[in-house]
Amino acid sequence: MTLEHSDASHSLCLNCGTQLSGDYCSRCGQAAQEGRHPTLGHFGHELVHEFVHVDGKIFRTLKALLFEPGRLTAEYWQGKIVPWIRPVRIFLIVVALNLLVVHDGVGPMNLRIGMYLDAKGQRNIQVNTDPNTVKLSKSFRPVPEEERHEFATKFRTSYSSIRYISVILFAAGSWVLFRRHQKYYVNHLIAGFHFYSLWYLLAAIAGRIGFLQVPLELLVVVYLALAIRRLYGKSWPKTIGTTLLLFAWLGIIEGALGIAAVLLVQRGWVFSAGGH
Repeated sequence: MTLEHSDASHSLCLNCGTQLSGDYCSRCGQAAQEGRHPTLGHFGHELVHEFVHVDGKIFRTLKALLFEPGRLTAEYWQGKIVPWIRPVRIFLIVVALNLLVVHDGVGPMNLRIGMYLDAKGQRNIQVNTDPNTVKLSKSFRPVPEEERHEFATKFRTSYSSIRYISVILFAAGSWVLFRRHQKYYVNHLIAGFHFYSLWYLLAAIAGRIGFLQVPLELLVVVYLALAIRRLYGKSWPKTIGTTLLLFAWLGIIEGALGIAAVLLVQRGWVFSAGGH
């Protein structure tokens, strides 16, 4: 009786209790041997498999993201999803990396805060990739660094709480430009997650080590053009035209989000979003 009970229990998934008919549960996907007191050899095999599978997928996805513009999106549209890290996940990974290595700027444009006092003592706030390059009146003077740092910290938190709006708006602009070639908005959203993942990754590298005088904007425009060319097969004149339009739209989006983040801080509506 004990043997029969043991055999019966081994025919059921330990996670959900579904009858097993192969190496994996058809209902929840858990491996049939998972949790059944594996041998040291089995444990070692699983450890190596997970390391090679997960880490290999990450490195393969990042390589395609960096050096093959548009490939991840094209593969996803064709239904080739399993070989790659999913779009939302890779986006969250890259955003987290950006937050870890960039401590002053925010977003894919590395927006920064500049704060000055005018002749009347009124506070003037500048949001720019480099506020120090903005020409101001001679009567303006910088606020104390502690005050600027406190505001900048709140600005980062505020921006982090609304950063995901940018991908939604990017997809809307992409849909307007390319809806005849790709009518589904969700597919443009997938392209948005891939593109923003690349943008945040480049911003993290630029914010940390620089690009040997190569402007980040130029790299992003070239990448975007190559991705559009791959995805829609347009002629180069049309590709360049639509790229410039879409990049202008991106500038408007990020500028608007920067202003919105400042307003949230000024009104005291700062949310905790892991952007410290």
